Amino acid sequence: MAINDNHNHFCIYCGAKLDSDQRFCSECGREVFHFEKSVEVVSSKYNDIVDGIEQEYDLKQNKAKELLREIFNSNYRAYNKFLSSINESNKLFDIQLDVIRKIIEVDDGSKEFVGREIDNKIKILQTFIDKMNDLIDELIIHLSSDSQNSDDVSGFFEDMDDLINSVKDY
Repeated sequence: MAINDNHNHFCIYCGAKLDSDQRFCSECGREVFHFEKSVEVVSSKYNDIVDGIEQEYDLKQNKAKELLREIFNSNYRAYNKFLSSINESNKLFDIQLDVIRKIIEVDDGSKEFVGREIDNKIKILQTFIDKMNDLIDELIIHLSSDSQNSDDVSGFFEDMDDLINSVKDY
């Protein structure tokens, strides 16, 4: 079905009169009309998963910081040690999160290895959450115990350092 266009068409560069289906100006030769291929943004099945992991991690690391403030005086070395470990974990988590989001952006679902890489990154992000959960558990135990023994908490601190170093190596 053809539609009659009653508008006058003129070249925006030189003002020459154009036919309605003309792509280049007959006077100046410039392109006056082109078809743009529409790009359809496809939402990946991974977006919701990654968003959920990000929200869960944010909640966990905020809870860990809150417990740290309750247990240790900010002047104590242990407080600063744990806080720097959490902050380093946050930085690495954010880097991994950016990487997975970029991979998801280019994923069109046609390449199996891309899906495997996304799954591996999701496992890494989940490991950060698991370690943050372990830290929270240890801090809760420390908060509820009367003893000043911090061997378990120190052991966990070493685990956090190992996680951070292994992600750096990856």
